[in-house]
Amino acid sequence: MATIEAAAASRTFTAPTVRTCYDLMTVAPACGVTDLTDGKYLDDRNDRAAYLAAQERQAEYLLDQVRCGPGTRLLDIGCGYGRILEHAARRGATAMGITISPSQVANCRARGLTVFELNYRDILTNPPPTPHRHGGSPTYKGGELEFDAIVANGSLEHFVQVADAAAGRADEIYEEMFAICRRLVADGGRLVTTAIHFREAGQFNPAEIMRGPYAHPRRSPHYQFAMLAERFGGWYPAPGQLERCAAGQFDLVEEDDGTHDYHLTSEFWLRRFTRKLAYDPRVWWAVARQLWQRPRAAWEMLRLQLWDQSWAWQFRPPAPMRLLRQTWVAK
Repeated sequence: MATIEAAAASRTFTAPTVRTCYDLMTVAPACGVTDLTDGKYLDDRNDRAAYLAAQERQAEYLLDQVRCGPGTRLLDIGCGYGRILEHAARRGATAMGITISPSQVANCRARGLTVFELNYRDILTNPPPTPHRHGGSPTYKGGELEFDAIVANGSLEHFVQVADAAAGRADEIYEEMFAICRRLVADGGRLVTTAIHFREAGQFNPAEIMRGPYAHPRRSPHYQFAMLAERFGGWYPAPGQLERCAAGQFDLVEEDDGTHDYHLTSEFWLRRFTRKLAYDPRVWWAVARQLWQRPRAAWEMLRLQLWDQSWAWQFRPPAPMRLLRQTWVAK
């Protein structure tokens, strides 16, 4: 697998847009939202109690899928504010998370979680330098990290950028991702991914999306997706693309469609942020700080979320995108 290290040595890993996105998302905790992925709902009830229960249920579902239990060595790629890590610790697992967000690292470590600021593409060439700190330790085998289970909950959507898709590099990046995960996971180990997918292959031309949202009619599908690509930084996999790219590394053993769940989650976020923005001084301050530090990016994110509602658009029926939870077993 020397090619993985060679690719890592020559690549700039984290798109600036992705870092900016998660810097702007520090507003979310001020709104009482620290779970930045979908929940798993039982019905269409979507008040705060239902939202919180759905978030808990989704974490338990993902850990069940990777058979997390006492002694399981678990890696969470893109761990956010550590919800999966907390649930794994309750099960007696040894869990470690990585994220590109310094604020998320600080938040997680303050709660005793083992989290490092690291892009997954760097984990083989630049593994965590102090694995025995911050509440746990991964296992090393032959000088390399080894885990029984890996979770990538909502992070995969950032791995391919629009320019990558336009250059025909999407398959290469997904293949590399699966190769890295296979290198990290023990034989027979499990990987679970949750990722937004295009509903159809060829749904958008990346060259058209690279022209930016304002090159398209306002609120048209191309406008909405270009807003998302420009502000969140990412390009979604097409139907069947991940399975094709995992060939030889992992078998897909289960798939769950969470599109409606993400619709309910996104609508709850929108209502919550709108209400908090109307009356909560903590949210005013958090937004004002972002507008001061990153005026254009913060303003465009507000526009995306509140006026154009591009994020919620993805999942509103008839949803142009799908959220798939997929479980993989290492060959």
